[in-house]
Amino acid sequence: MNLQPKIKTTFLKHVSKNLGLINLFGKSFGRLLYLALVAYFSYKLSIKHFAEFAIFWSSLRMFAFYGTNNINIIYFNKVRHELIENKKWPLEISTNVVLTITFFSLLTTFVSFFIFQNTTTSLIMIGCLPFFIIIRIIVEFSKADNNLFLSIFIDDFLFYVLFFLLSIIGLLYFNDIKTILYALLASSFFTALTGVFLFAKKFNINIKHYKIKLSLFSFKDFKLGISYTILRGNEVLSNFAVRYLGQIYFGDLFVAYAHIMYQFYNIFSLLTMAVVSGFQSKITAKASKEFNKFFIKKSYMRIVKTIFPFIFLLLIVLVLFGNQILLLLFPKFVMYHDLLIKVAFAGLLFAVLQPLIFILVYNNRFINITKLNTFQYIVMILLFGTPLIFANFNDQLWFLLIMISIVIIQGFFASLNYFKTK
Repeated sequence: MNLQPKIKTTFLKHVSKNLGLINLFGKSFGRLLYLALVAYFSYKLSIKHFAEFAIFWSSLRMFAFYGTNNINIIYFNKVRHELIENKKWPLEISTNVVLTITFFSLLTTFVSFFIFQNTTTSLIMIGCLPFFIIIRIIVEFSKADNNLFLSIFIDDFLFYVLFFLLSIIGLLYFNDIKTILYALLASSFFTALTGVFLFAKKFNINIKHYKIKLSLFSFKDFKLGISYTILRGNEVLSNFAVRYLGQIYFGDLFVAYAHIMYQFYNIFSLLTMAVVSGFQSKITAKASKEFNKFFIKKSYMRIVKTIFPFIFLLLIVLVLFGNQILLLLFPKFVMYHDLLIKVAFAGLLFAVLQPLIFILVYNNRFINITKLNTFQYIVMILLFGTPLIFANFNDQLWFLLIMISIVIIQGFFASLNYFKTK
């Protein structure tokens, strides 16, 4: 019996056209490369320098997220319409992108000096930020035609390969944290530059279309972006706060093992968000009348059917072989095997709840966003200050509470939104 035609048919039907699955495979490469790099850093660097890198990396990711101000979500439909149907780049996008980057870069300048209290480190952060923002925006807008190649190449291949190679080569000659930061700056610069060029080439955009007109700046969209940034920003804020406040409360060792645990948690996050992001054009209703409970159910099940075989496989592997994985990749931290299992189940919770949240976000349908923002940030502030109130508060418990609390709160409010949808 010849199975080759059936295998080919199955591949073409269920794999080659599944945008979420394609995006998942692409992003998996980048994250695995970064995981290998983190393992090398944890071996090569001292606990103190590894903790410094962890704080810098989480700070940069946080600033880049806030600096993007959800432009990639707010303007996705407009960009898709203009690029695909009208074959032109919308001029107001250029204005809003540049002015948003400028505003948040200036804000980051002051915050960076406060966090790092080191001129060189702060300047590298300020240099990396606009490149990271540009990469984020290009990665999302390049999906407008449902072709994910450019998105995956820029975000998951080119950047991580450059960062991996430059860091490894640099550490062979200079065993210093600054070597890694310079490698990060160079990687982000070349990736952003390449991304702009390839994006313009892909959609036949002439450089003259990148005009900046102050009259095209939308303060309304800027405020909407702030609202969604506050909604979604708790995750990057908590990732940063765990490391920054954790260093103050519990020391460098806590920061080091927390950063490693987040790498495993981020695999669950990656699997989930890669599929969600890959399906962005499919789970964003083209017209308001199309958005209803049926659309939400259909979109949610589309994501779940794609992602959960991988989620359950990852959960089983970490539960059964977590100790061996830590021994292989992070031998200095093998004593945190039990914590790794708890982190794995926290990742499962994330995978269950986040798809529903982002279906609502992509369609601008989070109707109780103000209440959600208020409640979740009150909870975060209370958790951040808990070790100050209770002496000898368990560091691992604090870590897990911050990891799962916001996911649960957002999931609850997303469910309320779902039941209110007709």
